[in-house]
Amino acid sequence: MSIPAPDFDSAALSLPLPHPEAYAGEPREYARALMQRKEEIEKEIDRLKDVLATHGASADTALVDPEGYPRGDIDIYSIRHARAALVRLYNDRAEVMRRLASALESAFEVDPNAPAPAPSRPPPNASANTNANGYREGGGIPDAWPAAPIARVNSVAATSPAADAGLEAGDIIYSFSGITAPAGIQAIGAVVQRSEGQSLTLLVLRGAERKMLRLTPRTWSGRGLLGCHILPA
Repeated sequence: MSIPAPDFDSAALSLPLPHPEAYAGEPREYARALMQRKEEIEKEIDRLKDVLATHGASADTALVDPEGYPRGDIDIYSIRHARAALVRLYNDRAEVMRRLASALESAFEVDPNAPAPAPSRPPPNASANTNANGYREGGGIPDAWPAAPIARVNSVAATSPAADAGLEAGDIIYSFSGITAPAGIQAIGAVVQRSEGQSLTLLVLRGAERKMLRLTPRTWSGRGLLGCHILPA
């Protein structure tokens, strides 16, 4: 008996990740390419979940019966291939998010050796002040913006790292150090715990205005490393 082919193209799941050398001197283009690849990976993840659903299965569905024999009521071959592809895609997405966090940092860091720009009049609603976390309002907003928000700021404690970074209650977070939807706020907590003392880039929406903030998790007089309470978007 011939083995049926899985009902998805496994070759399409092995796309190479954007390489930084292909975007030498263009860190923003590299970040944009990573965001696009992340969206493509997430579309494939959703499609493979649909494949499992059409077979009445999930990532945890048992493939053997209580006596240890392969089940005859499901397509075990297709389910195994879909599961293996999902594992690869989850790993690829994690790597893309890691590279994206680094790319965003590089794209908007200030070169200390660069000549200072000539003084200019700030645009409306923009501030010329840079705070302790390196946030300058009105500048450096990336062209590549995530499609959906990941979190909403419920409250910000005074004198906290979040307050120093310019974060305000009601801000909608679209990217937290490269972490974007559909990842949950648990992913944000994980990156905060391993980034104490490191400057992280946040993309937020305040009203109708897009902003980029630089937030440094640190120990302060209050609870946690940020001093803010965020909720799922």
